[in-house]
Amino acid sequence: MTGERKGLSKASLKGLRSKQRMEVMRQAAVAPGVRVVPANDDVRRLMKHPHAGGFPESGATTWPEDRFTKRRLADGAVTREEPPPEGEGAARQRDQREQSRHRVEPPTKAEPKDAA
Repeated sequence: MTGERKGLSKASLKGLRSKQRMEVMRQAAVAPGVRVVPANDDVRRLMKHPHAGGFPESGATTWPEDRFTKRRLADGAVTREEPPPEGEGAARQRDQREQSRHRVEPPTKAEPKDAA
């Protein structure tokens, strides 16, 4: 399977082992979006994304990277928030989150309800 394909079909995943299928699906996952900050308080109060909603009282919000967001970035109503530089501590926390997400809990033994 080539990396240029955007969509996944059952046929494109057929023949791959389970871990390979999961990796292909993970790579094709939708991007989380763009963090945007309004240009001023009027924009914060009045502008709402059709699918993602409005802005919080302060700070940025995440909008999907679609035509609406690209137009607002181009006309200057919102600006892209730059992510903070990732330090060693942030990378370690991210790695721990990923490891805990993939950890499998051992099954617990259920005691019979009629144990008398």
